[in-house]
Amino acid sequence: MFDTFRRSYHIFRESLSVLSKDKELLLFPLLSGVFSILAFASMVTAGWTTGFFERILNAGERSFEANVLGYVATFVWYFVSWFIVLFFNVAIIHCARMRLDGGDPTVADGFRASMQHLGRIAAWALVSATVGIILKAIAERSRIVGKIITSLVGAAWSIATFFIVPVMIFERRSLRESVSASTALVKKTWGEGLVGHAGLGAFIMLIALPGLAFPIVGFMISPTAAVIGLGVMVLYWLILAIVSSALSAIYRTGLYLYASEGRTPAGFTPEYVQGAFASKGGRQVAAVA
Repeated sequence: MFDTFRRSYHIFRESLSVLSKDKELLLFPLLSGVFSILAFASMVTAGWTTGFFERILNAGERSFEANVLGYVATFVWYFVSWFIVLFFNVAIIHCARMRLDGGDPTVADGFRASMQHLGRIAAWALVSATVGIILKAIAERSRIVGKIITSLVGAAWSIATFFIVPVMIFERRSLRESVSASTALVKKTWGEGLVGHAGLGAFIMLIALPGLAFPIVGFMISPTAAVIGLGVMVLYWLILAIVSSALSAIYRTGLYLYASEGRTPAGFTPEYVQGAFASKGGRQVAAVA
């Protein structure tokens, strides 16, 4: 276990080194967040101005009509939010591969890639929204048991589709084939790659903890300083979230390249990337020169 997290730390550091060569990639997760907020605000505004939300309230909280309209609104939000996230994920993963292949990506390259895969992005957003609404319905109908089931199924679904974006855009497979290929790659890593992915989040969390000091110190000075400190903390955490999203995409792309092509991407140490993959016999997959 210690070796696994030690490897996660080194992959975190090496992913950060790759990102430092293309700092403009941070624009993609930033725009993803901005457009998600704008989309949410637009949907809420449209819901109130068109009377959609009022109709749900007038129908009664537990009425059939209210439930149907509520699920429709939720499904639309799921689709829109997934589309936005996937659009910018495709862009950053495409640029990450260019850098790992020795190229020098630009923001335009990322947007161009996303535009080329709009159909696949929309299709996968539709699938993700459908899965999400089904899990939500089960959780709401079955209460505690439903929540347990949806948590397990949701986690399994997330793991199985861990490599779905790079498989879709680099191998240009159908959605069904992409899910199968992603699942096969996940099995090949035996979960070690996912531990490393979680490790990136753990390191970001550790870095985020000092942010709590801003409002605490501010509170000790004055109420105004506490508010300012709170704002600084939020800004600090937002920056970390953007960096974390970019690092996650870079790391996932690096793992994909090794899993699919058997080569260690430029910028990563072979020991830490190859160590994430093992055969059924417990031995590491042999590196391909």
